[in-house]
Amino acid sequence: MSTTGTRPTAGVRTPTGTPTAWQALVRQVPYYTTVVRRTWRGSAFSYTVLPALVLASLGLGLGGFVDDGTQGGGEGTAALGGLSYLAYIAPGMVAVTAVMAGAGESTFPVYAGFTWNKIYFAMRSTSLQVRDIVNGVVVYVAVRVLIAVGLITVVVALFQVIGSVLGAAALVGAAVLVGAAHAAPIIAYAGWAHEDTALGLVYRVGVIPMTLFSGAYFPVEQLPAVVEAVAKALPVWHGVELCRMATTGDVTSAAWVHVLYLLVVTGVGWALAQRQFDRRLGRV
Repeated sequence: MSTTGTRPTAGVRTPTGTPTAWQALVRQVPYYTTVVRRTWRGSAFSYTVLPALVLASLGLGLGGFVDDGTQGGGEGTAALGGLSYLAYIAPGMVAVTAVMAGAGESTFPVYAGFTWNKIYFAMRSTSLQVRDIVNGVVVYVAVRVLIAVGLITVVVALFQVIGSVLGAAALVGAAVLVGAAHAAPIIAYAGWAHEDTALGLVYRVGVIPMTLFSGAYFPVEQLPAVVEAVAKALPVWHGVELCRMATTGDVTSAAWVHVLYLLVVTGVGWALAQRQFDRRLGRV
Protein backbone atom coordinates (compact mmCIF):
# COMPACT_ATOMS: atom_id res chain seq x y z
CA MET A 1 0.00 0.00 0.00
CA SER A 2 1.38 3.39 -0.90
CA THR A 3 0.42 6.85 0.12
CA THR A 4 0.93 10.11 -1.67
CA GLY A 5 0.99 13.61 -0.36
CA THR A 6 2.20 17.07 -1.10
CA ARG A 7 5.35 18.47 0.38
CA PRO A 8 4.88 21.90 2.03
CA THR A 9 6.77 24.79 0.57
CA ALA A 10 10.16 25.25 2.24
CA GLY A 11 10.14 27.85 4.98
CA VAL A 12 6.34 28.10 5.10
CA ARG A 13 4.16 26.41 7.68
CA THR A 14 0.44 26.09 7.09
CA PRO A 15 -1.20 27.98 9.97
CA THR A 16 -3.54 26.17 12.32
CA GLY A 17 -5.55 28.23 14.73
CA THR A 18 -4.26 31.47 13.22
CA PRO A 19 -4.16 34.17 15.94
CA THR A 20 -5.77 37.55 15.57
CA ALA A 21 -3.54 40.57 14.95
CA TRP A 22 -3.73 41.52 18.63
CA GLN A 23 -2.96 37.98 19.84
CA ALA A 24 -0.02 37.83 17.46
CA LEU A 25 1.40 41.05 18.92
CA VAL A 26 0.99 39.76 22.47
CA ARG A 27 2.87 36.57 21.59
CA GLN A 28 5.88 38.62 20.49
CA VAL A 29 6.02 40.72 23.67
CA PRO A 30 8.36 38.40 25.65
CA TYR A 31 11.03 38.51 22.95
CA TYR A 32 10.96 42.27 22.48
CA THR A 33 10.79 42.85 26.24
CA THR A 34 14.00 40.86 26.59
CA VAL A 35 15.65 43.00 23.92
CA VAL A 36 14.65 46.20 25.72
CA ARG A 37 15.94 44.89 29.08
CA ARG A 38 19.33 44.18 27.56
CA THR A 39 19.77 47.52 25.82
CA TRP A 40 17.94 50.19 27.85
CA ARG A 41 21.01 51.44 29.73
CA GLY A 42 22.81 52.57 26.59
CA SER A 43 19.62 54.15 25.29
CA ALA A 44 19.07 56.05 28.53
CA PHE A 45 22.53 57.62 28.25
CA SER A 46 22.13 58.45 24.56
CA TYR A 47 18.79 60.15 25.03
CA THR A 48 19.45 62.10 28.23
CA VAL A 49 23.09 63.04 28.78
CA LEU A 50 24.02 63.64 25.14
CA PRO A 51 20.97 65.82 24.33
CA ALA A 52 21.58 67.83 27.48
CA LEU A 53 25.15 68.51 26.35
CA VAL A 54 24.01 69.50 22.85
CA LEU A 55 21.30 71.81 24.17
CA ALA A 56 23.74 73.41 26.58
CA SER A 57 26.42 73.93 23.92
CA LEU A 58 24.21 75.00 21.03
CA GLY A 59 21.15 76.39 22.78
CA LEU A 60 22.97 78.28 25.53
CA GLY A 61 26.46 78.67 24.09
CA LEU A 62 25.89 79.41 20.40
CA GLY A 63 22.42 80.65 21.25
CA GLY A 64 23.93 83.42 23.33
CA PHE A 65 25.60 84.87 20.23
CA VAL A 66 22.50 84.36 18.07
CA ASP A 67 20.20 85.99 20.60
CA ASP A 68 22.58 88.92 21.16
CA GLY A 69 22.60 89.56 17.41
CA THR A 70 18.81 89.55 17.15
CA GLN A 71 17.80 91.58 20.19
CA GLY A 72 15.59 94.52 19.43
CA GLY A 73 13.32 92.79 16.90
CA GLY A 74 15.72 92.50 14.01
CA GLU A 75 15.51 90.23 10.98
CA GLY A 76 17.02 87.32 12.87
CA THR A 77 14.28 87.42 15.49
CA ALA A 78 11.61 87.33 12.79
CA ALA A 79 13.36 84.38 11.11
CA LEU A 80 13.14 82.41 14.37
CA GLY A 81 9.53 83.32 14.93
CA GLY A 82 10.41 85.55 17.86
CA LEU A 83 11.93 82.61 19.77
CA SER A 84 15.25 82.39 21.50
CA TYR A 85 17.68 80.07 19.77
CA LEU A 86 17.35 77.54 22.60
CA ALA A 87 13.55 77.51 22.28
CA TYR A 88 13.92 77.21 18.51
CA ILE A 89 16.25 74.20 18.35
CA ALA A 90 14.89 72.23 21.33
CA PRO A 91 11.77 70.84 19.58
CA GLY A 92 13.84 70.27 16.45
CA MET A 93 16.25 68.17 18.46
CA VAL A 94 13.36 66.06 19.77
CA ALA A 95 12.18 65.38 16.20
CA VAL A 96 15.71 64.58 15.02
CA THR A 97 16.21 62.26 17.99
CA ALA A 98 13.02 60.42 17.05
CA VAL A 99 14.32 59.98 13.49
CA MET A 100 17.70 58.73 14.72
CA ALA A 101 16.09 56.33 17.19
CA GLY A 102 13.73 54.99 14.54
CA ALA A 103 16.59 54.50 12.08
CA GLY A 104 18.78 52.87 14.70
CA GLU A 105 16.15 50.27 15.58
CA SER A 106 15.16 49.67 11.95
CA THR A 107 18.50 48.97 10.30
CA PHE A 108 20.88 46.46 11.90
CA PRO A 109 18.31 44.88 14.27
CA VAL A 110 16.00 44.11 11.33
CA TYR A 111 18.89 42.94 9.17
CA ALA A 112 20.00 40.66 12.00
CA GLY A 113 16.53 39.10 12.15
CA PHE A 114 17.02 37.85 8.60
CA THR A 115 20.76 37.24 8.42
CA TRP A 116 22.46 36.82 11.81
CA ASN A 117 20.08 35.48 14.46
CA LYS A 118 17.29 34.66 11.95
CA ILE A 119 14.63 35.35 14.58
CA TYR A 120 12.04 36.16 11.90
CA PHE A 121 12.38 32.69 10.41
CA ALA A 122 11.85 31.24 13.88
CA MET A 123 8.72 33.38 14.28
CA ARG A 124 7.52 32.33 10.82
CA SER A 125 7.77 28.64 11.77
CA THR A 126 5.02 29.23 14.33
CA SER A 127 1.44 30.25 13.67
CA LEU A 128 2.53 33.89 13.14
CA GLN A 129 1.95 35.16 9.64
CA VAL A 130 4.20 37.59 7.80
CA ARG A 131 1.96 40.56 8.51
CA ASP A 132 2.05 39.69 12.23
CA ILE A 133 5.84 39.77 12.22
CA VAL A 134 5.87 43.12 10.39
CA ASN A 135 3.35 44.52 12.86
CA GLY A 136 5.51 43.33 15.74
CA VAL A 137 8.62 45.01 14.33
CA VAL A 138 6.82 48.29 13.64
CA VAL A 139 5.19 48.40 17.08
CA TYR A 140 8.48 47.51 18.80
CA VAL A 141 10.34 50.28 16.97
CA ALA A 142 7.55 52.74 17.80
CA VAL A 143 7.87 51.81 21.49
CA ARG A 144 11.64 52.32 21.37
CA VAL A 145 11.07 55.71 19.75
CA LEU A 146 8.52 56.54 22.45
CA ILE A 147 11.06 55.70 25.17
CA ALA A 148 13.73 57.83 23.49
CA VAL A 149 11.36 60.73 22.95
CA GLY A 150 10.04 60.52 26.50
CA LEU A 151 13.57 60.74 27.89
CA ILE A 152 14.66 63.67 25.74
CA THR A 153 11.38 65.48 26.44
CA VAL A 154 12.25 65.40 30.14
CA VAL A 155 15.62 66.93 29.31
CA VAL A 156 14.02 69.63 27.15
CA ALA A 157 11.51 70.39 29.90
CA LEU A 158 14.37 71.04 32.32
CA PHE A 159 15.54 73.80 29.97
CA GLN A 160 12.08 75.40 30.41
CA VAL A 161 11.14 75.60 26.75
CA ILE A 162 7.86 73.64 26.98
CA GLY A 163 4.85 75.77 27.86
CA SER A 164 2.57 73.16 29.45
CA VAL A 165 1.97 69.51 30.24
CA LEU A 166 -0.36 69.35 27.25
CA GLY A 167 2.41 70.75 25.10
CA ALA A 168 4.80 68.08 26.38
CA ALA A 169 2.26 65.35 25.53
CA ALA A 170 1.75 66.82 22.06
CA LEU A 171 5.52 66.98 21.59
CA VAL A 172 5.89 63.30 22.42
CA GLY A 173 3.05 62.35 20.09
CA ALA A 174 4.42 64.39 17.20
CA ALA A 175 7.92 62.99 17.66
CA VAL A 176 6.72 59.38 17.78
CA LEU A 177 4.82 59.98 14.54
CA VAL A 178 7.85 61.37 12.73
CA GLY A 179 9.98 58.53 14.09
CA ALA A 180 7.51 55.96 12.77
CA ALA A 181 7.32 57.72 9.41
CA HIS A 182 11.05 57.20 8.95
CA ALA A 183 11.28 53.78 10.60
CA ALA A 184 8.67 52.05 8.43
CA PRO A 185 10.43 52.64 5.06
CA ILE A 186 13.80 51.83 6.64
CA ILE A 187 12.41 48.51 7.92
CA ALA A 188 11.46 47.71 4.33
CA TYR A 189 14.94 48.67 3.14
CA ALA A 190 16.63 46.57 5.81
CA GLY A 191 14.42 43.66 4.79
CA TRP A 192 15.63 44.09 1.24
CA ALA A 193 19.34 44.46 2.08
CA HIS A 194 21.54 41.39 1.66
CA GLU A 195 24.78 43.03 2.82
CA ASP A 196 25.21 45.00 6.04
CA THR A 197 27.29 47.57 4.18
CA ALA A 198 24.09 48.73 2.48
CA LEU A 199 22.75 49.87 5.84
CA GLY A 200 25.40 52.54 6.21
CA LEU A 201 23.86 54.35 3.26
CA VAL A 202 20.75 54.96 5.36
CA TYR A 203 22.75 57.32 7.54
CA ARG A 204 25.26 58.75 5.06
CA VAL A 205 22.80 59.41 2.24
CA GLY A 206 19.52 59.60 4.12
CA VAL A 207 19.26 60.39 7.82
CA ILE A 208 22.18 62.78 8.31
CA PRO A 209 21.57 64.99 5.24
CA MET A 210 17.83 65.08 5.98
CA THR A 211 18.29 66.16 9.58
CA LEU A 212 20.75 68.89 8.58
CA PHE A 213 18.15 70.41 6.24
CA SER A 214 15.15 69.67 8.45
CA GLY A 215 14.67 73.14 9.91
CA ALA A 216 15.74 71.87 13.32
CA TYR A 217 18.76 74.16 13.60
CA PHE A 218 17.97 77.00 11.20
CA PRO A 219 14.94 78.10 9.16
CA VAL A 220 14.87 76.38 5.77
CA GLU A 221 13.47 79.63 4.35
CA GLN A 222 17.06 80.90 4.45
CA LEU A 223 18.03 78.36 1.78
CA PRO A 224 17.82 78.84 -2.00
CA ALA A 225 14.28 78.31 -3.31
CA VAL A 226 14.97 74.91 -4.89
CA VAL A 227 16.73 73.56 -1.79
CA GLU A 228 13.96 74.95 0.41
CA ALA A 229 11.34 73.10 -1.65
CA VAL A 230 13.28 69.84 -1.32
CA ALA A 231 13.70 70.36 2.43
CA LYS A 232 9.97 70.92 2.89
CA ALA A 233 9.23 67.70 1.00
CA LEU A 234 11.17 65.69 3.57
CA PRO A 235 9.12 63.96 6.30
CA VAL A 236 11.51 65.17 8.99
CA TRP A 237 10.68 68.82 8.20
CA HIS A 238 7.00 68.11 8.81
CA GLY A 239 7.93 66.46 12.11
CA VAL A 240 10.06 69.41 13.19
CA GLU A 241 7.21 71.81 12.42
CA LEU A 242 4.77 69.71 14.47
CA CYS A 243 7.16 69.50 17.42
CA ARG A 244 7.75 73.26 17.33
CA MET A 245 4.01 73.90 17.34
CA ALA A 246 3.72 71.68 20.41
CA THR A 247 6.35 73.55 22.42
CA THR A 248 5.25 77.04 21.43
CA GLY A 249 1.51 76.38 21.55
CA ASP A 250 1.15 78.15 18.19
CA VAL A 251 -0.84 75.42 16.42
CA THR A 252 -2.08 76.31 12.95
CA SER A 253 -4.23 74.49 10.41
CA ALA A 254 -1.01 73.32 8.75
CA ALA A 255 -0.68 70.81 11.61
CA TRP A 256 -3.24 68.57 9.91
CA VAL A 257 -1.22 68.64 6.70
CA HIS A 258 1.91 67.59 8.60
CA VAL A 259 0.07 64.78 10.42
CA LEU A 260 -1.53 63.47 7.23
CA TYR A 261 1.78 63.58 5.37
CA LEU A 262 3.53 61.58 8.08
CA LEU A 263 0.70 59.06 8.29
CA VAL A 264 0.82 58.49 4.53
CA VAL A 265 4.60 57.96 4.61
CA THR A 266 4.20 55.53 7.52
CA GLY A 267 1.49 53.60 5.67
CA VAL A 268 3.55 53.37 2.48
CA GLY A 269 6.56 52.22 4.49
CA TRP A 270 4.48 49.55 6.22
CA ALA A 271 3.21 48.26 2.87
CA LEU A 272 6.76 48.11 1.48
CA ALA A 273 7.95 46.30 4.62
CA GLN A 274 5.12 43.79 4.22
CA ARG A 275 6.22 43.13 0.65
CA GLN A 276 9.88 42.64 1.55
CA PHE A 277 9.11 40.36 4.50
CA ASP A 278 6.78 38.35 2.27
CA ARG A 279 9.61 37.95 -0.21
CA ARG A 280 12.10 36.79 2.43
CA LEU A 281 9.84 34.67 4.62
CA GLY A 282 7.33 33.29 2.15
CA ARG A 283 3.64 33.94 1.59
CA VAL A 284 0.85 31.82 3.12
